[in-house]
Amino acid sequence: MKPASGNRRRPAGPACRLREPGWAPEVRASLENLIRRGGGQGLPVVFDFDNTMVCGDIGEATMAVLARNGLLRETAAPRWVSPSFRLADGRQVSLAACVDATEYYELFLAPTLHGANDPTPQSNGYVWAVEAMQGLRVLDVIEATREAFRLAEPMQRRMIEVTPGKTAYPAPFFYPEIVELIALLLRTRFDVWIVSASNAWSVRWMVLNGLNPLLREHGVKRGVAPDHVVGVSTLLADNQQRLFKDPVRVREDPAYARLDDKTLAKLTLTNKLHFPVPTYAGKVACIWELLGRRPFLCAGDSPGDHAMLSFSENRLWIARFEKPAYLRSTLRLKRRHAEGCWLFQPTLTQGSPGFLPRQGLARKRLGAA
Repeated sequence: MKPASGNRRRPAGPACRLREPGWAPEVRASLENLIRRGGGQGLPVVFDFDNTMVCGDIGEATMAVLARNGLLRETAAPRWVSPSFRLADGRQVSLAACVDATEYYELFLAPTLHGANDPTPQSNGYVWAVEAMQGLRVLDVIEATREAFRLAEPMQRRMIEVTPGKTAYPAPFFYPEIVELIALLLRTRFDVWIVSASNAWSVRWMVLNGLNPLLREHGVKRGVAPDHVVGVSTLLADNQQRLFKDPVRVREDPAYARLDDKTLAKLTLTNKLHFPVPTYAGKVACIWELLGRRPFLCAGDSPGDHAMLSFSENRLWIARFEKPAYLRSTLRLKRRHAEGCWLFQPTLTQGSPGFLPRQGLARKRLGAA
């Protein structure tokens, strides 16, 4: 006789092992304990994407390819999307004066004069990276994402150069430890979601064509579903000027969900964002709309993930040692929200990128650099 769904047998101990060598021992042990405790109950787990699941940022890498290929031009975005502004040091910035769109993006990541008083400094840039693609087909975005991922090499820092000697972004690759963790979560019947501040289509392509094939190598036949991938998106217009929302269409249209080229070629990005936008506290709004509850575990790497980490029952922090200010702010957050489990995984994204089993290795490599 099968056990009732509320009394499912928990996964056995050996099935909850994380074997990749990059895990810090205390993080590995705590994650295995969380999985044993929560497995078999369909509990939600939410991951940030950029620099959490992958080393690099697929939104920025896609933007770099689009700019390099001439699809992001000064004339493509109206003035209200790309305003001229003055930095705190007095420099005047305009899209027309920048060497390319990515230089403008970097300066627009923190354009206001509020400095440390601004709790969401990079939200403007995150949104602009999607707004600036208005008028492009979703297929254009997907083709740029394909190219960005094709240029990547696992565990190597490969740069996508936009303007030679001026602007470049790393081509992202998946952390093997995160792939292993997601495979284990899916095998033990957790409900895995991805909530990202990059554009939804690039992240979804990376999941369907990069992550899920890797999960199959771990014995997971069904990977992360397309409708479990949330990113920044605009309303989409078809050739009859009908409007669609990405989070709804991905549930209703199987061809759209699997990123069928013919379907995506008929859809154009408008200049109207879909809300809530998954940046900073907007990530919590998206999680609440989708789940209606706190996640069992959240994973992130930047202050843009602090709100959803605070909202979660347990937290995994991907501690990029090149970003000491991020680590300090997260330690302050931990003191304010001490309940539940906080796990800090040392990581490097430059030089020899990847997870590190000891903090000392990160300090040694950074010191040598």
